[in-house]
Amino acid sequence: MWTDESFDEIQKGDTVYYETPQGQTHKGRAMLRGPAGWVLKTDNGLPKVVNDGYNYLGHTPAKNRQPDHLGAFLNG
Repeated sequence: MWTDESFDEIQKGDTVYYETPQGQTHKGRAMLRGPAGWVLKTDNGLPKVVNDGYNYLGHTPAKNRQPDHLGAFLNG
């Protein structure tokens, strides 16, 4: 499912797994890093914010991943 990696290692394009308040596991594609965490594009088309220590479970690196330099600069 996902590899055991750190939240800080997420890059644009990675598949990120998160937990809903009901305890369900979902996934989305990392789009950009915001002040509250990573913004994901989910399967239903709605954005979802994932934050370390709140709802982040893990992630799988993508083949064409890219660092989010702008998000790191603005929110770093």
